[in-house]
Amino acid sequence: MDMQPAVGRGLPVVSYEQLFEHYKDKIFSFAWKILRSKTDTEEAVQETFLKLYVNFERLDPAGSISSLIFTTTKNICIDMLRKRKTKLTLSHPLMKHEGWEDQVAEASRPEDALILKETAEHLLAAIDKLPKAYRQMVFQRYVLDMSMEEIVEMNQIKMNTVKSRLKRGRDLLRKQLDRGLT
Repeated sequence: MDMQPAVGRGLPVVSYEQLFEHYKDKIFSFAWKILRSKTDTEEAVQETFLKLYVNFERLDPAGSISSLIFTTTKNICIDMLRKRKTKLTLSHPLMKHEGWEDQVAEASRPEDALILKETAEHLLAAIDKLPKAYRQMVFQRYVLDMSMEEIVEMNQIKMNTVKSRLKRGRDLLRKQLDRGLT
């Protein structure tokens, strides 16, 4: 990068254009490693340089501009990942047996639809791995959206048994999903 010494301070003076040209490919590569999406990566690079442009006059020439740029990019990428990630819980509308395909179809971006569909399939597969007694209770309650009373009546068991099996089933499911995500 071509730098010119500042008069009286001995600090290099760099234009915004020089910073952009010097860091654009490095930032793109860095963001790509985090996001793995060309569109999101391009958006992260744009947002990074927009923030840099808006705050360019306030930059400290004695500070590490490189650290600032990479930290800004990292934070932007993390924010994008948080927005992209959809958490699916047992009370999520997708877990209602009917209609989850409709919600996937209504997702605003194709990536969101795919994430919702894969997450729902992942959760259903995890439920299938539960021991039979817990699997049945969790499936009836959270996928079929049956009330506790309906579960008691259908399975001809006591309410406390249903409650304890649901609690244990949720705990096992949570452990299973935590192991699968890490």
